[in-house]
Amino acid sequence: MSILPIFQARGVDRAHQASTTRSRMAGFRAKALRQVLGAAAAVALTAAAAAAQSMTFSGTVTSAGQPLGGASVGIVELGVGATTAVDGKYQFTLPIGQNANRSVTLRVRAIGYTPKQATVTVAAGRVEKDFDLAKDVLNLEQVVVTGVGDATSQKKTAFSVGVVDASAIKEAPASSPVGALAGRVAGASVVTVSGQPGAAPAIRLRSATSLQGTSDPLIIVDGTITRLSLADINTEDVERMEVIKGAAASSLYGSDAANGVVQIFTKRGSQLAEGQTTFTFRNEYGQSWLPNKVPGNMAHEYELLPDGNFRLDAGGNRVQKADLIADQPYPQYFDQLGQVFRPGTYLTNYASVGQRRGNTNFNVSFHNSRESGVLGLLDGFNRQNFRVNLDQSLTDQISFQAGAFYGRSHSDEGENTGIFFGLRFLEPDVDLLAPNADGSPFNANIYRAPLSGNVVNPLYGLNNSQISRDRDRFNGTFKLTYKPLSWLTAEGNVNYEQAGQLFKSFTPKGFLNSRGLPNAGGLSNTSNIARTSNIGATLTATRSFDWFTNTTKLAYVFEDQSNTGFTASAGGLTVPRVPEFAAADLGLPIRAGSSTITIRNQNVFAITTFDIKDRYIIDGLVRQDASSLFGADQRTAVYNRVSAAYRVSEDFTLPGVDEFKLRASYGTAGLRPGFDAQYEIYSLVGGSPTPVTLGNRDLQPAFSKEAEVGFNINFLQNYTFEYSYSDKTTSDQILLAPVSRATGYQNQWQNAGTLSGTTHEFAFGAVLISRGDMFWRVNLTADRTRQQIDALKVAPYMAGPDATTQVFRVAPGESFGVIYGERFIRTQAQLEQTIASGNLSGTVADYTRNEEGFWVRAADWRTTRERPLKYFTEDGQSIVKIGDVNPDLNLALNTTFQWKGLSVSALLTSVQGGDIYNLTRQWPFNEQRDPVFDQRSKPAIERKPVTYYQTFYNSINPTDYFVENGSYLRLRELAVNYQVPTQWVKRPLGMFGFESARLGLVGRNLWTSTNYKGYDPDVTGTSGLQGNPFTFRVDYFTYPQFRTFTFMLELGF
Repeated sequence: MSILPIFQARGVDRAHQASTTRSRMAGFRAKALRQVLGAAAAVALTAAAAAAQSMTFSGTVTSAGQPLGGASVGIVELGVGATTAVDGKYQFTLPIGQNANRSVTLRVRAIGYTPKQATVTVAAGRVEKDFDLAKDVLNLEQVVVTGVGDATSQKKTAFSVGVVDASAIKEAPASSPVGALAGRVAGASVVTVSGQPGAAPAIRLRSATSLQGTSDPLIIVDGTITRLSLADINTEDVERMEVIKGAAASSLYGSDAANGVVQIFTKRGSQLAEGQTTFTFRNEYGQSWLPNKVPGNMAHEYELLPDGNFRLDAGGNRVQKADLIADQPYPQYFDQLGQVFRPGTYLTNYASVGQRRGNTNFNVSFHNSRESGVLGLLDGFNRQNFRVNLDQSLTDQISFQAGAFYGRSHSDEGENTGIFFGLRFLEPDVDLLAPNADGSPFNANIYRAPLSGNVVNPLYGLNNSQISRDRDRFNGTFKLTYKPLSWLTAEGNVNYEQAGQLFKSFTPKGFLNSRGLPNAGGLSNTSNIARTSNIGATLTATRSFDWFTNTTKLAYVFEDQSNTGFTASAGGLTVPRVPEFAAADLGLPIRAGSSTITIRNQNVFAITTFDIKDRYIIDGLVRQDASSLFGADQRTAVYNRVSAAYRVSEDFTLPGVDEFKLRASYGTAGLRPGFDAQYEIYSLVGGSPTPVTLGNRDLQPAFSKEAEVGFNINFLQNYTFEYSYSDKTTSDQILLAPVSRATGYQNQWQNAGTLSGTTHEFAFGAVLISRGDMFWRVNLTADRTRQQIDALKVAPYMAGPDATTQVFRVAPGESFGVIYGERFIRTQAQLEQTIASGNLSGTVADYTRNEEGFWVRAADWRTTRERPLKYFTEDGQSIVKIGDVNPDLNLALNTTFQWKGLSVSALLTSVQGGDIYNLTRQWPFNEQRDPVFDQRSKPAIERKPVTYYQTFYNSINPTDYFVENGSYLRLRELAVNYQVPTQWVKRPLGMFGFESARLGLVGRNLWTSTNYKGYDPDVTGTSGLQGNPFTFRVDYFTYPQFRTFTFMLELGF
C-alpha cells in the first residue's frame, strides 16, 4: 500500500480547510465593509438631506392694524432676510445646513417704528410669524453709522450723535442742508454769513478749535469727503443727516475732524416697500421781501433859503446853522430802501422717482430753483441738480451701491458790500429813480458837499455793472460689498468729485462815480477747478458669543485733492459795454495770476466695539494719518478714542423709566495746516522776489482732545431727555508768527497756541398727543458754550475779518471772541479812574452826566462844544474790553401738530446774549446818517449838535457805543400743509396717474423780535472776508436776510 495517496488525500483536505477558512474570513470582512459603507452612506445621505432642507419664514408686518411696507425682517446673525411689500407681507428662505436646532433671533425693524424680535429654533419647515410695530414717536430706535464701527442703535452709542431725517425737514426745506440743522441739533450753531441768494450758512459744532481758521466741520456726502459749498446741494434729496460734534466722537476721521463731522445721506429708494414705486412732484412758488428797514436821519443842520433850498457858501458847500443841531426837515423825502429793495421771486420744482424691487432699489431726482432775493435789479440765484442712486445685490454675498450727481448754478450777485455801504450814506431827499443828465436811468451824480464821496446810488451800479458766478459740480460714488461669511464683511469704495467755478466782474467804460464823472471801467475773470477723490477699503467682523458681541473694523483711506485757478484783470477798457479782454486798454495794467495745489493723505484706522450683555458698551480706536500738508519732518499723526456706555435700565427697574444710559468718551482729532503753511513764500516787488514767509518742516496739525460725558433718559413712554458736557482743548494752534530779521523773512507759520472750550447741551422731546388721527410732538434744544485762549507763543494781537474790523483781542487768558476798543465814560467810577490817569484835569465836580448817560464837561453841557468823554484806566490804558460775542444761551423749539390730513410745523430759534459790533452803523456817523442825529422829537434844551454824535465815529476805531446785544427770538420756519383725501385727488388727476396731493403754505424767517439796530441780529462780517464767522461778529454792510412766503403743491403716486 502506497503512502503517497494517503498523504495527498490528507493534503487536499487541509487545503480545502484553509480555503474554507479564508472564504469565511473574506465574507466576514465583506459583510463588515458593507455595513460600514452602508452606515457611511446613510450618514452622507442624511447630511445631504439635511443640507438640502430649508426653513421658510413668512408673515405680515403691521402697525395699528395697517400693513407696513418697507420693513426689514431677518436673522441678523445669519445675514438673511427680506423687505416687506406694500401689503406688509414678507417671505425668505434659510438653508439649514449646520444651523439645525440652533436658536436664532428673527428681528423686524422699520424707520420710525419700535423694532421687535422673536426667538426661533432652526428646523425644516415653514414658520409663520406676524409682527405689529408701534410708532417710534420719539425716534429712540434710530440707527447711526457716523463715528462708529458699524451700524449702531443710538441706544448703544457711547457719545452724542445728532440725527436729522427727512421727516423733520420736508415741510420747509432749507436752501442747503446746513441750514436744515439750525435749531434741530443741540450744540450746532448756524449763522447766516450773507443773505445773498445761493450763499450757504456757516456751522459750528460746540466750541471753536482754531484761532485763525473757520469752524467748518468735515462734510461727507454719500461717502464723498467734500471741500465744496453745500449751497450746491438741495435739501429735498436728503434722507438723513448725522452729526458728531468733536474729537470725543470724530477721532475716527483723524486730522481733519476736530471741528466735528456732518454726514449726509441722500435718498436711494432703500426705505420703500418691496415692489413699490413712488413718484413725487413738489413745487413751491412765492415771494421774498425785506422784513426790516433800518431808518436813517430825517433831519439836517443846514441853513435854508426862503425858497426852501440850502444856503451855499462861496465854495458851493452847504452852510451849517450856528447851533449845529439837526432839527430841520428836508424839503422832500423818498423811500430809498423801497426803491432799492423789491419783493423777489422764490421758486422750486422737485421731481423724484424711487423703486424697490427684488435685489434692486434706486432713486432718481431733478431739482430746479430760482431765488431772486430782494434787490430788484438782480436775477439772484438759479440752480439745477440731477441725482441718481442705485443699490444692487448681485448674489447673497456680493452687492454694490452707485450714485451720480450733477449740478449747475448761476448767481447774479452785484457788488454787494458797495451797494449796502453806499446806501447807508444817502440823505433822504435824494431820488434814486431820477435819470442822469443824458436821460439814462438812475442818476449817479448825487454827491453834495461837504460830505464825503462814500455816497453812491446803488441802483446805478446794479443797472450798469455785471458781477456773476457760475458753478458746475459732478460727484460719483461706488461701493462694493462682499460678505464671504455671515460675520465678515469686506467693502471697497471709490468717490470722485469735481467742481468748476467762473467769477466775472465787469464795469463798463464810462461808468459814472457819485460826482457824475466817468471812469475807464474794468474787467476781471477768475476760474477755478477743484477735484477730490477718496478711495477706501474696510474689513468688518461682527461675532456674537454667549454674553457679548464684538465688532472690529480695519480700514484704509486714500485722499487726493487738486485745485487749479487762474485770474486776469484789466484796469481799463477802450470800448463801452464789451465784457471781453479784447477791449482792454493796453496802456493800463493787465494783471494775471495762477495757482496749482495738490494734496494727498493716507490714513489707516482700527476700531473695536464690545456689546456686553446688551447693556455695557466699550469702544476703542486708533488712527494714523499721513498728509502732504504736514511739515516734511512731521508727516504722520496718530489719534485715538476710548468710550463706554452703561444702560442702567437693563439692570435696574426704575419707575416710569423706559431707558436710562450713562456714557463717557475721550478722543483726539486734528486740523490740517493750509497748503502753503509749510513752504517758503516770496512776493514780487519791482519784478524781484522778496522773502516773506519762512517755511516750517516741523509744522504739525492742530491737536484737539475732548472729553464728553452725558446721559440719555426716556421716560413715561412719551418723553426723552439728553444731556452732554464737552470739555475740549486744541493745542498746536497754527498761527502766523513774526521771526527774527536775521532769517531774512518776516514771519512763519508755527504751532503757537492753545484754545479750550466747554459746552453744555440739552435736548428734550415730548409727544403730548398721540391718539387716533391726532399727533403733537415738541422738541426743545439748548446749549451754552464758553471758550478761552489758554496759551499763546506770539504777542497778543487784534484780529477781525479785514483791516478795518480788527476789533477782537487774541491774548492768553481772554475769552475767544472778546471785543476790545475805547469806552465812553458812563459811570462816576470810570470818571474818577480817568482823572486819576491824568487824561482829564480837575475833579468830578467839573463834569456832569448828560441826558444820554454820558459824562461831559459841565462847562460844555448843552453847548456846541459838548462831547462825550473817553475812559482811561488808572494806568492810562484806553483800549479795554467792550464786548463778548459768545451768547449766554442758544435755544430752539421745534413742534409738529397733525390732525387728520392737516399738519402744522414750526421752528422757533432764540439767542440770548452775545454782542455784535455794528460797523454798518458806525461808519455813517461821520456823515450824520444815523437816526440818533435827528433831534426834532427832543425838548429844545436837550438837543445835541451833530459834532457831539460825530465823536462816536472815532475815525472808525472801535468804541463801546456800537457794541450791541445780539439777542433775538425768531420764527424761522412755519409750514401748514393739508393732505387731500385720495378720492378727491383721483377724480381730477387720476387720469394722469396721481394718487396723492398735498397743499401747503410755507414761511421762512417770518418774524424776529430783537432790540438790535441793524437789519438782522443773525449777522457776521466774514462774507467774502476772512476768519471765523462765529467769533468775528461784525455787522459789515452785508446782504440782509429776507423773509419768504410760498405756496406749495406736492403730487405723488
